[in-house]
Amino acid sequence: MTEFICKLGAPSGRVTEETHQATSENELRSRLAAEGYYVFSIRPKDLLRIRLGQAHRSAPVKADDLLVFNQQFVTLAKSGLPLQKSLDLLARQARSAEIGGILEQVRDRVREGEMLSNAFESTGRFPKIYCATLRAGERSGSLDKVLSQYVAYQKVARGFRKKFLSALIYPAFLLVFLVGLIILVDLFIIPKFTEFYAELNVPLPALTVVLITLGQVMRKWAIAALVGIALIIIALRAAGQSGIFRMAWERLKFRLPVAGNLLLKFSVAEFARTLATLLQAGTPIVAALQTASEASSSPLLARGVAEARKDVTAGKSLSASLRATGLFPDMALDMVEVGETTGALPSMLDAVADFYEEDVGIDLSALVALVDPLMIAIIAVAVGFVLVGFYLPLFSLASQVH
Repeated sequence: MTEFICKLGAPSGRVTEETHQATSENELRSRLAAEGYYVFSIRPKDLLRIRLGQAHRSAPVKADDLLVFNQQFVTLAKSGLPLQKSLDLLARQARSAEIGGILEQVRDRVREGEMLSNAFESTGRFPKIYCATLRAGERSGSLDKVLSQYVAYQKVARGFRKKFLSALIYPAFLLVFLVGLIILVDLFIIPKFTEFYAELNVPLPALTVVLITLGQVMRKWAIAALVGIALIIIALRAAGQSGIFRMAWERLKFRLPVAGNLLLKFSVAEFARTLATLLQAGTPIVAALQTASEASSSPLLARGVAEARKDVTAGKSLSASLRATGLFPDMALDMVEVGETTGALPSMLDAVADFYEEDVGIDLSALVALVDPLMIAIIAVAVGFVLVGFYLPLFSLASQVH
């Protein structure tokens, strides 16, 4: 018999962590499910086995591969094809050898009698929300329906993220161009003009002297600056492993003048969309909050949702629990409260996500419209500053010749 550490949701809604003995993880899951528990996770008590399992865990499946696979999976599920036959076809027709191999592992586990959601979860390559959605579909007997809902969620979420990131590409390109321009001027233009004016032995205007001095300082301290930047990056990455530092950074990030509000709206929209998808699939509210917390890209918001989950477990309403965290906008909380009152919480959460996704898109477009000309103006000023600074002595020399 092997000892397992189990994170369980009791029928009363309380979440506990208990130790159970069983011959296998699959047997233990079946036993706990028959007793009415909602199984969040099961792991061996042996720390060495835990660490070895984590060490061998690979990167998540690519989002594009997961979307294509799920679209094919929905089609096969609706056609009434047996599950093992569907997995066999999906493994053979996978768009990459990597996901094909993973699906073969899942198929073999299902063939041995394991639940589909557990088989996917055991690979460690699929998102938590996906495994939770599959588990809800298995329990409700409507796997094709919940898969369709997940595909719709995946399309909307990926489209929103791509729109958010694509809006930042042009400003990032202008920033890189500006840095490259400064390096080019410092390494090639300033040294050439410095040698040229030294040979002519002409008096230099103050602006030209400033440019030459600045270039010399930059070249002298370039290596030290690069080493310093590298050390700062390493230090920040190391500090990022600390929960205290990460939370402090998250709080600072959300308090930034313009970007902070934008990032908060993005995180709220992401959470609302995830929770709505889980609830629509039939996942209990406490389990859905647990999964939504783990799937959140913001550690601060994830901790707030985890605290709210405890309050919901104790009997409080979701809107009151989220309001107590002090992280969510009032409008989102009011909409959630209306959804709870009317019994339409999943659809209201979808409306919250739609509202904030659209709001983020509008704010981001306005921000980019402001940043783009500002960056272009900075580049133009930098180029004009260099041109005027280095051509002033030539004008002075030409006037002396005349």
